[in-house]
Amino acid sequence: MWDNTESPSQALTQLCGSSKVSLEDDFIKLHPRSSIEGLKDFKQESTFVVKATIKHVLDHDDRWYTACICNKAVYPDSKMFFCEKCNKHVIKVTPRFKLKLRVIDATDSTTCVVFDRDASAMLKKSCSDILDLQDKNTAAGDLPKEFEVLIDKTYLFKVECKNDYNTKFEQSFRVKKVCMDEKVIESFSDVEIKSLDLYSANEEETKLNERTNQISSDSIAEKNQMILRL
Repeated sequence: MWDNTESPSQALTQLCGSSKVSLEDDFIKLHPRSSIEGLKDFKQESTFVVKATIKHVLDHDDRWYTACICNKAVYPDSKMFFCEKCNKHVIKVTPRFKLKLRVIDATDSTTCVVFDRDASAMLKKSCSDILDLQDKNTAAGDLPKEFEVLIDKTYLFKVECKNDYNTKFEQSFRVKKVCMDEKVIESFSDVEIKSLDLYSANEEETKLNERTNQISSDSIAEKNQMILRL
């Protein structure tokens, strides 16, 4: 039996109110930023913020899972479902999102896995709503039109970087939180540009100092040669 008590607005409220930390602090000040290329190169466990654009919603047969009311996945057993966390059979279950999004930035592309809270907020619909619409309006194997709103959207993704993935498969990243706020995304981009400007300024200053030191060394060497000639 599906439990359809959670609305998208509730999911959005949970997304915004689940922490006392402001969205801007969470995505701009508290966690280091990274490119997708940097994520793939990092070999330790950490959390990063990445600005990326969604290009595809993958795995049409694996965009959701069946969950207990405790939110953990369940599996069919004896005409019911069994929850390992609760350690019992349950009847009341809920479909929850598990979206695999192919995202890109200027450096590379990767797969980000977004779960129910953020996915519901991004789509403004619950998983149950999407499944009902999919049954009525979508041919098997097609991308439901409700997912099309995600394509080419640029968001901030707070992702987990782990070093225990299977190297036989391409690495993917679990998303802990998604920021869709345009002002925060713009602030993130401004900080990114300013950081690059600062880097360029420091690089120019370093080059200037190197040239100054070289000129000074050349002048000293020239004076020493003149003294030796005398």
